[in-house]
Amino acid sequence: MNQETDTHSIESSHSCCCSMYYYGAAVVFILLITVKNWVNGGKVSKRRDLSNEVIIVTGGNSGIGFETCKDLVRNGAKVILATRNEQRGQNAIKELNKIRPNSSEFMKLDLSDLTSIRLFANEFKSKYNKLNCLINNAGIMAISTRVLTKDGFESQIGTNHFGHFLLTNLLFDVLKQTPQFRIINVSSRAHIRNTINLDDINFSNTPYQKFYAYSASKIANILFTQELQKKFDAKKINGKAMCLHPGVVRTELASHFPYYNIVYPILYPIALLLLKSPEAGAQTTLQCVHEDFSKLESGKYYVDCKVHPTGNKTALTTQNAERLWDMSVKLVKLDQSI
Repeated sequence: MNQETDTHSIESSHSCCCSMYYYGAAVVFILLITVKNWVNGGKVSKRRDLSNEVIIVTGGNSGIGFETCKDLVRNGAKVILATRNEQRGQNAIKELNKIRPNSSEFMKLDLSDLTSIRLFANEFKSKYNKLNCLINNAGIMAISTRVLTKDGFESQIGTNHFGHFLLTNLLFDVLKQTPQFRIINVSSRAHIRNTINLDDINFSNTPYQKFYAYSASKIANILFTQELQKKFDAKKINGKAMCLHPGVVRTELASHFPYYNIVYPILYPIALLLLKSPEAGAQTTLQCVHEDFSKLESGKYYVDCKVHPTGNKTALTTQNAERLWDMSVKLVKLDQSI
């Protein structure tokens, strides 16, 4: 009798442990899914038919840009993938054209080289007479040492701001021929961390700090967006400019960091949970593409698919926006700006 009781107790205990194990595993699983959904943030709430629309995406061969391009071609757009690496660009085009044949075209563009930008703009305008949306997506981050572009700009401000500034201005004559055009500038929450020194924007006379320089370039993206929309409104131009923070995303943006190839595989499980996927990172860009034109809030900063207040009120001033615009016109040698 005692032996039977002991056996029954052991079985009950084992059953209870199993139940607790499965219950605990279920709780952990639900918690992980909840955290991941929170990390991924907002999702684009609608889709438009993009048939007959022409859209340029800079840096569209990987990461957020490539996920953006995939959605665009699925919804009918003609996508111009503008990137500096021709092999990777052509590989991306092959994948996009598998989704929808003849949906995409590669055009070489190096945003760190003003000559390349001018050649790209001329090539595009020789083939197309409209541009429904320009997505200024490409960017570089936290370059370890101060590197100058071919034209003498600190590489981050040169690529992330001056390159896109020139590109947008050179394409403006095509944009303004297109009713209800959109310009979407991918910025970052990093704009809140530091400031922008317009007296030494290339760090010629002040110590170079890689994250400070990155923050300055992201501030510049927002200032550019605000001044761009201000000019549209003053001239009654039927276009809208927006900027956005895509979130902290698993992309190749940090691939130049020291020991990246060693550290990242080790930390990948954590990154998988706590960083957005490129598809999730593309959602806010796509919200700005697919939202009805009348509902877009022009000149605003979007986060997780909705308008969000910017930080850093000290740097994001009307005076800085005007001064950066005038400086940019001079430094990229524009004969005439928007």
